[in-house]
Amino acid sequence: MARSESGPAGSPAPVPAAEARGGGRSAAGWPWLLGVSLLLGLGFYGGWWARTLPWFAAAKPPAPTGAAAERQQLLATGWREVDAGVFVRPCAGNCRPPRLYGGGAVEVLEVECLDRPCGQIRASFKVLAADDTTLDTLTVTADGRQGERLQLVAETPNPRARRLVLQEFSARARLD
Repeated sequence: MARSESGPAGSPAPVPAAEARGGGRSAAGWPWLLGVSLLLGLGFYGGWWARTLPWFAAAKPPAPTGAAAERQQLLATGWREVDAGVFVRPCAGNCRPPRLYGGGAVEVLEVECLDRPCGQIRASFKVLAADDTTLDTLTVTADGRQGERLQLVAETPNPRARRLVLQEFSARARLD
Protein backbone atom coordinates (compact mmCIF):
# COMPACT_ATOMS: atom_id res chain seq x y z
CA MET A 1 0.00 0.00 0.00
CA ALA A 2 1.21 3.49 -0.80
CA ARG A 3 2.41 5.66 1.93
CA SER A 4 0.57 8.94 2.37
CA GLU A 5 2.25 11.98 3.65
CA SER A 6 0.52 14.07 6.14
CA GLY A 7 1.38 17.16 8.00
CA PRO A 8 1.40 17.76 11.73
CA ALA A 9 -1.49 16.32 13.62
CA GLY A 10 -2.93 14.44 10.68
CA SER A 11 -3.58 17.43 8.41
CA PRO A 12 -2.80 16.98 4.74
CA ALA A 13 0.58 18.09 3.36
CA PRO A 14 0.78 21.62 1.91
CA VAL A 15 0.38 21.85 -1.92
CA PRO A 16 2.92 23.94 -3.89
CA ALA A 17 1.53 27.21 -5.36
CA ALA A 18 2.08 26.20 -9.05
CA GLU A 19 0.05 23.04 -8.61
CA ALA A 20 -2.71 24.93 -6.81
CA ARG A 21 -3.24 27.26 -9.84
CA GLY A 22 -3.93 24.42 -12.23
CA GLY A 23 -0.72 22.69 -13.04
CA GLY A 24 2.39 24.72 -13.64
CA ARG A 25 3.23 26.07 -17.13
CA SER A 26 -0.11 25.72 -18.88
CA ALA A 27 -1.79 28.25 -16.62
CA ALA A 28 1.01 30.81 -17.15
CA GLY A 29 0.40 30.75 -21.01
CA TRP A 30 -3.06 32.34 -20.94
CA PRO A 31 -1.94 35.95 -20.68
CA TRP A 32 0.63 35.38 -23.44
CA LEU A 33 -1.95 33.72 -25.73
CA LEU A 34 -4.43 36.53 -25.07
CA GLY A 35 -1.77 39.15 -25.95
CA VAL A 36 -0.84 37.41 -29.22
CA SER A 37 -4.52 37.10 -30.20
CA LEU A 38 -5.07 40.77 -29.44
CA LEU A 39 -2.08 41.86 -31.54
CA LEU A 40 -3.16 39.62 -34.42
CA GLY A 41 -6.68 41.04 -34.31
CA LEU A 42 -5.35 44.61 -34.26
CA GLY A 43 -3.19 43.81 -37.29
CA PHE A 44 -6.17 42.52 -39.30
CA TYR A 45 -8.28 45.51 -38.28
CA GLY A 46 -5.49 47.94 -39.20
CA GLY A 47 -5.12 46.35 -42.65
CA TRP A 48 -8.87 46.46 -43.26
CA TRP A 49 -9.00 50.11 -42.24
CA ALA A 50 -5.91 51.12 -44.27
CA ARG A 51 -7.35 49.77 -47.52
CA THR A 52 -9.73 52.74 -47.58
CA LEU A 53 -6.92 55.30 -47.56
CA PRO A 54 -6.30 56.88 -50.96
CA TRP A 55 -2.52 56.53 -50.84
CA PHE A 56 -2.82 52.82 -49.99
CA ALA A 57 -5.35 51.88 -52.67
CA ALA A 58 -3.96 50.14 -55.74
CA ALA A 59 -3.62 52.43 -58.74
CA LYS A 60 -6.24 51.80 -61.41
CA PRO A 61 -5.14 51.87 -65.03
CA PRO A 62 -6.10 55.15 -66.67
CA ALA A 63 -9.28 55.10 -68.73
CA PRO A 64 -8.65 55.37 -72.45
CA THR A 65 -9.27 58.78 -73.95
CA GLY A 66 -9.70 60.17 -77.43
CA ALA A 67 -9.51 57.77 -80.34
CA ALA A 68 -8.82 54.74 -78.12
CA ALA A 69 -12.03 55.33 -76.15
CA GLU A 70 -14.00 55.85 -79.34
CA ARG A 71 -12.52 52.65 -80.80
CA GLN A 72 -13.61 50.65 -77.73
CA GLN A 73 -17.06 52.24 -77.90
CA LEU A 74 -17.47 51.24 -81.55
CA LEU A 75 -16.35 47.66 -80.92
CA ALA A 76 -18.71 47.39 -77.94
CA THR A 77 -21.70 48.48 -80.04
CA GLY A 78 -21.29 45.85 -82.77
CA TRP A 79 -18.88 47.43 -85.24
CA ARG A 80 -16.14 45.39 -86.93
CA GLU A 81 -12.75 46.86 -87.77
CA VAL A 82 -12.15 45.77 -91.37
CA ASP A 83 -9.02 47.84 -91.89
CA ALA A 84 -6.88 50.05 -89.66
CA GLY A 85 -9.22 52.81 -88.52
CA VAL A 86 -12.17 51.76 -90.73
CA PHE A 87 -15.22 50.23 -89.05
CA VAL A 88 -18.30 48.59 -90.62
CA ARG A 89 -21.65 47.23 -89.43
CA PRO A 90 -25.11 46.60 -90.81
CA CYS A 91 -27.10 49.72 -90.06
CA ALA A 92 -28.49 49.60 -86.53
CA GLY A 93 -28.95 53.27 -85.79
CA ASN A 94 -31.01 55.84 -87.66
CA CYS A 95 -31.61 53.90 -90.87
CA ARG A 96 -34.37 54.57 -93.33
CA PRO A 97 -33.97 52.15 -96.20
CA PRO A 98 -36.08 52.96 -99.25
CA ARG A 99 -39.32 51.05 -99.74
CA LEU A 100 -39.34 48.75 -102.70
CA TYR A 101 -42.68 48.04 -104.31
CA GLY A 102 -43.05 44.90 -106.37
CA GLY A 103 -40.20 42.94 -104.71
CA GLY A 104 -36.49 43.33 -104.27
CA ALA A 105 -34.11 43.71 -101.33
CA VAL A 106 -32.32 46.56 -99.58
CA GLU A 107 -29.30 46.56 -97.25
CA VAL A 108 -27.90 49.62 -95.47
CA LEU A 109 -24.26 49.43 -94.36
CA GLU A 110 -22.68 51.95 -91.98
CA VAL A 111 -19.01 52.86 -92.43
CA GLU A 112 -16.99 54.85 -89.86
CA CYS A 113 -13.68 56.42 -90.95
CA LEU A 114 -12.17 56.90 -87.49
CA ASP A 115 -8.37 57.13 -87.70
CA ARG A 116 -7.78 57.81 -91.36
CA PRO A 117 -9.59 58.84 -94.53
CA CYS A 118 -11.47 55.92 -96.02
CA GLY A 119 -10.93 57.14 -99.57
CA GLN A 120 -12.67 55.03 -102.21
CA ILE A 121 -15.07 52.67 -100.42
CA ARG A 122 -16.24 49.62 -102.33
CA ALA A 123 -18.74 47.09 -100.98
CA SER A 124 -19.87 44.02 -102.92
CA PHE A 125 -23.06 42.19 -101.97
CA LYS A 126 -24.46 38.82 -102.98
CA VAL A 127 -28.10 38.99 -104.01
CA LEU A 128 -29.79 35.90 -102.57
CA ALA A 129 -33.15 34.33 -103.34
CA ALA A 130 -35.46 32.79 -100.73
CA ASP A 131 -33.69 29.41 -101.07
CA ASP A 132 -30.24 31.08 -100.62
CA THR A 133 -29.19 30.69 -104.23
CA THR A 134 -27.07 33.54 -105.59
CA LEU A 135 -28.95 35.58 -108.18
CA ASP A 136 -26.50 38.39 -108.80
CA THR A 137 -23.65 40.47 -107.36
CA LEU A 138 -24.16 44.14 -106.56
CA THR A 139 -21.38 46.70 -105.96
CA VAL A 140 -21.78 50.04 -104.17
CA THR A 141 -19.08 52.73 -104.05
CA ALA A 142 -18.64 55.97 -102.10
CA ASP A 143 -15.88 58.32 -100.95
CA GLY A 144 -15.13 58.79 -97.26
CA ARG A 145 -13.09 61.36 -95.35
CA GLN A 146 -11.48 61.00 -91.92
CA GLY A 147 -13.97 61.32 -89.06
CA GLU A 148 -16.94 60.75 -91.35
CA ARG A 149 -19.73 58.21 -90.85
CA LEU A 150 -21.39 57.04 -94.07
CA GLN A 151 -24.42 54.94 -94.90
CA LEU A 152 -24.10 52.86 -98.05
CA VAL A 153 -27.47 51.80 -99.48
CA ALA A 154 -27.48 48.73 -101.69
CA GLU A 155 -30.73 47.87 -103.42
CA THR A 156 -31.84 45.51 -106.11
CA PRO A 157 -35.22 45.62 -107.85
CA ASN A 158 -35.08 41.90 -108.70
CA PRO A 159 -38.45 40.49 -107.53
CA ARG A 160 -36.88 37.13 -106.62
CA ALA A 161 -34.29 38.74 -104.29
CA ARG A 162 -34.92 38.29 -100.56
CA ARG A 163 -31.73 39.58 -98.96
CA LEU A 164 -28.28 41.01 -99.58
CA VAL A 165 -25.14 39.64 -97.92
CA LEU A 166 -21.86 41.55 -97.72
CA GLN A 167 -19.28 39.61 -99.71
CA GLU A 168 -16.32 41.99 -100.01
CA PHE A 169 -15.40 45.37 -98.52
CA SER A 170 -12.46 47.66 -99.19
CA ALA A 171 -11.57 51.21 -98.25
CA ARG A 172 -8.48 52.52 -100.00
CA ALA A 173 -7.25 56.02 -99.47
CA ARG A 174 -4.88 57.41 -102.05
CA LEU A 175 -1.87 58.83 -100.24
CA ASP A 176 0.20 61.27 -102.28
